[in-house]
Amino acid sequence: MGGGIAGWLTPGWTLYDKSLAPHVATPGYVSTMLKEGEDPKPLLLEECKPHCKAWKEKLERCETQLEKIIKINPTKTCLYPMRDYVTCVEACVQPVIHNELKGTH
Repeated sequence: MGGGIAGWLTPGWTLYDKSLAPHVATPGYVSTMLKEGEDPKPLLLEECKPHCKAWKEKLERCETQLEKIIKINPTKTCLYPMRDYVTCVEACVQPVIHNELKGTH
């Protein structure tokens, strides 16, 4: 993915870091819950959250800094770190559920 000088100078090209793209093995309860008409997403969310540790730490650092800055500039937020963390967790959960739905095989 973009080796050499072009890879470092081209915006948006980064080296693949496995820790930023979490994946969990499909638990057995997902297909069972889907067959029974139940939603496995809340359980999978809890299972995926520990895999997004880097994004969670970034969000916590932002929140710590925000406590100091918010009195001076109340327009500052941690929207982007929060978005990154939520996107990470959702990216971990979504394929697990999607691959177990009928018609996806």
